[in-house]
Amino acid sequence: MLPTCLESDLKIYKPGDYTRQLAQKLSCPELAAVVLEMLKGGNDIDTLKEWIRPDFARQIDSLDLGEGSRAAKELWESKSSFGNVLVYGDYDTDGISSTVLAMEIFRNKAAQVRYFIPRRDVHGYGLNAGILEKVAVSGCNTLIVTDCGTNDSEMLHKLAEKGINIFVFDHHSVSAPVTIPTIVNPSMNMEAGEHQKICATAVLWCWAWKEGIISRKFLQYEIDLVALATIADCMPLHNLNRSLVRYGMNLMRSNPRRGLSALFDCLGINRHQLSEEHLSMRVIPCLNAPGRIAAADTAVRALLGAGSSDSVYSCVNELMRINRKRQTLTENIAREIDNGITTGKITRNVLYDERWPIGVLSGVASRICAQYNRPIVLAAPVGKGLVRGTLRVPEGGDAVGILREIAGKLDAWGGHKYAAGFSVLAETWPEVCNDLERMLTDIEIIPEGVTPVIDIVPSDITISDWRAVCELGPFGNNNPSPKFYTENDPSGIEINTMGKDGKHSFIRITGTKLLAFNTPAKDVASMNGHVKGWIYHPRLDYWRNEEQLQFILDCAVTEGGE
Repeated sequence: MLPTCLESDLKIYKPGDYTRQLAQKLSCPELAAVVLEMLKGGNDIDTLKEWIRPDFARQIDSLDLGEGSRAAKELWESKSSFGNVLVYGDYDTDGISSTVLAMEIFRNKAAQVRYFIPRRDVHGYGLNAGILEKVAVSGCNTLIVTDCGTNDSEMLHKLAEKGINIFVFDHHSVSAPVTIPTIVNPSMNMEAGEHQKICATAVLWCWAWKEGIISRKFLQYEIDLVALATIADCMPLHNLNRSLVRYGMNLMRSNPRRGLSALFDCLGINRHQLSEEHLSMRVIPCLNAPGRIAAADTAVRALLGAGSSDSVYSCVNELMRINRKRQTLTENIAREIDNGITTGKITRNVLYDERWPIGVLSGVASRICAQYNRPIVLAAPVGKGLVRGTLRVPEGGDAVGILREIAGKLDAWGGHKYAAGFSVLAETWPEVCNDLERMLTDIEIIPEGVTPVIDIVPSDITISDWRAVCELGPFGNNNPSPKFYTENDPSGIEINTMGKDGKHSFIRITGTKLLAFNTPAKDVASMNGHVKGWIYHPRLDYWRNEEQLQFILDCAVTEGGE
């Protein structure tokens, strides 16, 4: 069903004289100028020029990776070989990508490089003491920790005392004393601004680039991993992250690593036309899936791409099979919770169910939080008398801050401002559950703001105009893809079914089709008389190697408000 919104919830921009002046100053089409005017403000011309053409060298030079960056470089330079190396990663795309990147960097200075990715349902988040005890007696000479480890100095010290070299590349908030000097984490600088927020894979890549520990030509062929992880972790797309994603996507389009090339083939994605949407909606869910319901090793093997072509495709097919299973589990739980909220059966913000597989709960929590603009905790039991949970909060909340308040009652915890995870002893869970419910109820949620849209009929947007807008991307967190608005003429539009099964439709307005996916024509027709306008977005599509511009219907606008 096509979503609806009120006209009063929109801030409508119309191209005008100032737009034309801005386009002239920036030497760009008027459509790109009005997008910049809407999303970034139109007064500081130098800032807008930097946004259009970011200076990558200046952005990375200004990145502060903390005091650990220099210490890690000194450790790198002090050894001719790191001997037997173990990379300890995490089970999401950032953890997987940083694991692969660490392996491919340290292979240049090691006798052997292996990896370990914890299982979400067995080992929990972060470093596992039992695994590290095995590391200490396994002949490991060097431990590299990625996407976790900042808050595990005590465990790492024990290994360092046994003569094991320690590197940590992380980006999570600091919640415990940090005493390991070779922790590279820009978040350890409490005054670091938004422009310092990068994912763990980017921390490792930028460290290697800035400190010159390995050939930059080599690193240029590893930046695809940074792009994947940055999009997957919803990092703010400031100029540095935009540059990293842009260069990484260009590499994926021109020369993708074997596993990604096979995944693009199996998903039916033309790599030459790869978009952020392809990565976030199709590729990354496949890479995330194994770590959510099984072991993340399948995703690591896919990105490493070792072995014969048949073995690579077999690994990718397994990724897709696991992702289909994850989708089914996620949909079932999300539907159950959604029905409970809409019928009033669910009124609490902290939900627990013994049947839920812990691995898929973070995705469900993110969906519920976004859909209802409410904080949510989803928790389930795991082995050894533990309960694990995932916490999501909307704007106005602080997930890490909430867990910090009850840290003494938790077995382990960590995360970011809007997303965090924890584990707690089953016997302590009822008390923690009540604490969380109280704190989530007290959050002052910031109401969802108005949606900015550009008033322009789709027939006035050309392919060259839209290409210029795409140069303002990649789009995502902190740089949303622009939306467009066109008024409705209930008697002057044509509504038709699209496709054989009748699930999709389109409306023709001013001679141009707006495609409504997952919305039958009868549903569009039933709302047409009440619709003030339509919100849509352009999309480049390719048919028989010919580029064309499509327009996708996002929302029906109805009258309302004061």
